[in-house]
Parts: sequence; C-alpha cells; structure tokens
Amino acid sequence: MEMNFSGKKVLVTGGTRGIGAAIAVGFYNGGAAVAVTGTSKKSAEDFYKNHPQKEIRFIELDFSNLEASQKAVAQIASETFDILVNNAGINKIDFLEEIQLEDWQRIQNVNLRGPYLLSKALVPAMKTKKWGRILNISSIFGVVSKEKRLSYSTSKAGLIGMTKNMALELAESNILVNSVSPGFIDTELTRNVLGEKGILEMVSKVPLKRLGRPEDVANLVMFLASPLNNFISGENIIIDGGFTCA
Repeated sequence: MEMNFSGKKVLVTGGTRGIGAAIAVGFYNGGAAVAVTGTSKKSAEDFYKNHPQKEIRFIELDFSNLEASQKAVAQIASETFDILVNNAGINKIDFLEEIQLEDWQRIQNVNLRGPYLLSKALVPAMKTKKWGRILNISSIFGVVSKEKRLSYSTSKAGLIGMTKNMALELAESNILVNSVSPGFIDTELTRNVLGEKGILEMVSKVPLKRLGRPEDVANLVMFLASPLNNFISGENIIIDGGFTCA
C-alpha cells in the first residue's frame, strides 16, 4: 500500500531490519523524508545493502546506554519530525526465577524508556505545528503472554499504557497516538528463534495459516499515520492473523 506522505518527516527507531525496515521503506515510497535509528554502523551497512538507492538517513542510537541515548535524542530533538514510530525493541526469554536484573533492566530501557525519551523530545515541535502522529510498536505479548516472557510482556504492556496516556494528553494538539501489536511476523529474527519446525507449528495455530509479513504491519502503521486517519487515537490494534482470538 502506497500513501502520500510528501512533505512529512518520519523517524523510525530500530528501522534497519525486519518490521522497522518495512515501515521505513513504506514511508519513503510514499514520499516522506525518512530517518532510521540502529545500534551500530554495521546495522546501517546491512540496511543499505538490502535497500540500495534508498535515500534514508541513518542515526546511531542505542537505548540500552542512557548517557549515549540522551545525547542522541537531544540531537534528534533539534529537528522537527511529523511522525514518530517507536519500533526498537529487544527480548530475552527466561523463567521468572532465572531472570537476571541486568537483562530485565535492559529490556525495559530499550522497550519503554526509549519511546518515553523520544516522544518527550519530539512532542513540543508537534504541538507547535498542531499536528503529529506517534506509533508505538508493541506486541501481542503485551496483551496476552506466554511462559518465559515476563520481561518482554511487562515492557510491551507498559508501552500500550503509555500510548493511552499520551493520546489523552496530546489530543488537544491534534497529535494522534496509537500502538500496533504484531503477532508472529516472518522476519530473520523470528526464523532464527523458532527454526523451521517452530515456524510450521506456529503457522498451524494462526487462523490465516501463515506468518505475518513485515509489510502487513507497515501498511497498518502507515494508515494510522496517514490523512485517512483523523479520529483513531489511544487504540492498540492487534495484527496477528487471528492468533489471539483462536
């Protein structure tokens, strides 16, 4: 799905691969000026290798490092972005008794603190323009959960709560804030975690009998950020092929 985002500036965190890359390319194809963040220059090299001739700017930003991320966010805040997509996220699975504090903290820092820092930094300019769109990429595990997902589910449920609060606070400034909760999406990370056997097992549990594609999520995000949406705010939209209602 291609929409017209000419004249809009878009920032996509974690935008060098998977869902984030599909979102960034979708906005770029729609005419937006797009910047993506990643944790290293290597991630940028991989992105440009997979998407040659795309004039998408890379910003190095690692939310697990507070001092470095605050400096990067301050620099980003000197610009004006119309659309912010908080997509960067990490996960590490463990049972409650086995979770290490440093792992718990890192997941919360990237998945929750990062969106908070960037939203806080970019909202003032959106308020000045009386227009803005913020999309938070949560997860079905922010709505339902599964064993070994305590740290991740906590962060993603928190992101949904953050979405609702920001939508209420920013509505008067015509800033719409929504979250999108993908289910199992066919990315390199998903295939590495599940393996071929796990993929087949998961597909059998999805009513649509396939994994989602990154472009499926990108299309939903772009719709919510587009002129087609003027009245949806504070919502968490699940995109999982029917998995959570089966």
